[in-house]
Amino acid sequence: MIKTIVSAVKQAVFSKSFLVSLIGVVAIIAASSIQQILEAFRADELLMIGFHDTFIANALVSDGMTLALPILAALPFTSSFVDDVKSGYIKAYLPRTNRLNYLTSRCVACAVSGGLVLALGILASYVISALVFLPMEAPLHKDVKAPSYFAELMANVMLFFCSGAFWSCVGLTFATLTSSKYMAYASPFVLYYVLIILYERYFDALYVLYPKEWTAPTQEWMWGNFGIVLLILELTAIVCLAFGIAAQRRLSQI
Repeated sequence: MIKTIVSAVKQAVFSKSFLVSLIGVVAIIAASSIQQILEAFRADELLMIGFHDTFIANALVSDGMTLALPILAALPFTSSFVDDVKSGYIKAYLPRTNRLNYLTSRCVACAVSGGLVLALGILASYVISALVFLPMEAPLHKDVKAPSYFAELMANVMLFFCSGAFWSCVGLTFATLTSSKYMAYASPFVLYYVLIILYERYFDALYVLYPKEWTAPTQEWMWGNFGIVLLILELTAIVCLAFGIAAQRRLSQI
């Protein structure tokens, strides 16, 4: 099973779709903060300490990032099962392994690629931001302790990784249920905004199912960020189980 999973993960991560999505994450972060970029280059004085950190932090909670998150997470590998079935590749692949190993590899690779593309995109944007803005920032005073911006960023990266993994698996499941490649990309976006609308218009007490809370928490969560991660992992497991059931039925017809 491990070899099958590793092979699927490599297929997902080292693909053109993953690269396109990764570039998309970097582009969205830059475009979401274009006003800050212009103001920084127009400033006559040095930028405040930690500007490059706050630049990324503001971009991650922007409307642009919120809009693009489920789509970017879904691009790398959500259509893999449907593609394998429709191309006939699965008939040649299954004799080399068993159904459980194959379906597990698809779930793991989908989750890893969906989460990793967001995490790597954020980290790449952070590196670019540091290279561009650090020389323009005011120096830190000797007696002042450096803020823990990077630790906060890594906590956000973990939340985005888990959220991306979940929405990627949602696309995989809906694509399998409908046998449609297009649903792999559309379903995460649609469900994402259905949950946002339900919370903002009707059920404002149900913040645990509010997708924006999963990446930028404003409420008091039990166990903090770990509570969010635990919730998303549980939802991801449920979605993957649904994928397994739907995929088993689809394979029985081949």
